Amino acid sequence: MIRIFAIASLLAISACSPTTSPQAGRSLFAQNCVQCHGANATGGDTVPDLTGLALRAGGTYPQTMVLDKLDGYARGQAAYAGVAMPQFGYLLTGPLTRVPMSDGMSRQLPEKIVALDSYLRSLQRSGN
Repeated sequence: MIRIFAIASLLAISACSPTTSPQAGRSLFAQNCVQCHGANATGGDTVPDLTGLALRAGGTYPQTMVLDKLDGYARGQAAYAGVAMPQFGYLLTGPLTRVPMSDGMSRQLPEKIVALDSYLRSLQRSGN
């Protein structure tokens, strides 16, 4: 019971932070991602549609995968063969925040990465 309360508290804290909010993520997306993924995040011929991440993952937003990719991109690691993602090293700068994960654990990440994740989560389309 205490573990569930602790996770819920962490979620509430990170969800309320203006630095990790979808609005903060929207600003970061506009600065870094629209050039390839487009203003509506639907991608293109060789660039993934970021509004369908949950649909492609069976209906559940794949937070761990998204955070891994965002963190990897920031560190200069390409995630797709033949697609060069730019380095976003500055996304690793600034304050860190703890993010509760679906497995009951948490991980510490830069607030900018968490904000981008929060924004991407807010863009997800339903299967309807």
